Amino acid sequence: MVKDTDIVVIGGVRTPMGNFGGTLKDFMSYDLGKIAIEEVLTRTKISKNEIDEVMGGTTRQAGSGPNPVRTAALKAGIGFNVPATTINNACPSSLRAAILTTHSILLGETKVGLVVGMESMSNIPHLVKGLRWKGVRMGDVVIQDGWSDSNDPFVGYGMGITAENLCKKYGITRKEQDEYALASQKKAAQAQDNGWFDEEVIPIEISQKKNNPTIIFNKDESIRRDTTLEIMSVMKPAFKADGSVTAANSCGLTDGAAAIILTTRKKANELGIKPIFRIVSYATASVENAFMGDGPSVSIPLALSKAGMTLKDMDLIEVNEAFAAQVIANERVLKWQRDKLNIHGGAIALGHPTGCSGIRIVITCYNALKRICKEYGICAICGGGGATCAIVIQAE
Repeated sequence: MVKDTDIVVIGGVRTPMGNFGGTLKDFMSYDLGKIAIEEVLTRTKISKNEIDEVMGGTTRQAGSGPNPVRTAALKAGIGFNVPATTINNACPSSLRAAILTTHSILLGETKVGLVVGMESMSNIPHLVKGLRWKGVRMGDVVIQDGWSDSNDPFVGYGMGITAENLCKKYGITRKEQDEYALASQKKAAQAQDNGWFDEEVIPIEISQKKNNPTIIFNKDESIRRDTTLEIMSVMKPAFKADGSVTAANSCGLTDGAAAIILTTRKKANELGIKPIFRIVSYATASVENAFMGDGPSVSIPLALSKAGMTLKDMDLIEVNEAFAAQVIANERVLKWQRDKLNIHGGAIALGHPTGCSGIRIVITCYNALKRICKEYGICAICGGGGATCAIVIQAE
């Protein structure tokens, strides 16, 4: 039943995904966020003055200033008087920001909220830890890659090992992972070739060096459309000598941003803007750090139970592909229909700019529902340290 108090989304866009060190490498996270914010405002034709609050997710914050979401909002022309908050909840950050914005609207504190997810993986800095206090009169200085922050201090290792833990827990083979990863690449390539991403992707003008023309970047450059099982099979394990998780069956490293605008159905009607989808329910949960990829198997049932629905009621399922092993593990538990899952490909092909992905999967899910003329979708994402969020949407 349609209600004035329904929380609806009136617009959603994302940037193309840029390879690690690729086309978007010179854009800081807040630059990417600015692009997404500007475009979602343009497409919805909503005045910037209508935005009461901006929330967003970004997880690789070093070198990006004290509040990168605030910076992105201001660069996009949002007023100085509009509060903006950066959320770091690992990979679910931007989806968590959307849930918190929903809370704010339901409480009457916000009428129109803008949520952005953004990440420049290419701009993660290098670090010299301890130099400030110890000083160095003689000897070597170790420069650490800021990527070391992806290691979970509680368990003492990174996310790749948590994927290996899932392989052992669920008996997941290398062949299963490679086959899943190949399917993701093929689905994403098909979606790109057929123009199925065109409506969600923002064309970006990129200035070249002197005397070179400006280029329009409007296609995800991360898709490995020519890969094969034969190519994948010879790749060495990435995280453990005797492991089965490789670069090919893990998410790509990409740069990108995505944004949505949320409000009530009543406010959308007042603005004369037709909602694109309704937020039906959502859930935030946590699982054991060492098995962080298990997250969606917990958050999905929670979100569905709040909606009074089951997985069979979902027309599409969108789960962020941190690792093929992680998706397969969740499939083992939830026993979903594979043909409903990530029908336009997932993060193995499109990449996983961590702060962006929570919103990106929701936008991709909505556009897939729209293409196949279906109604309900559930989106879920796991995160380092065991964080997880899920959301049920209904296309309008």
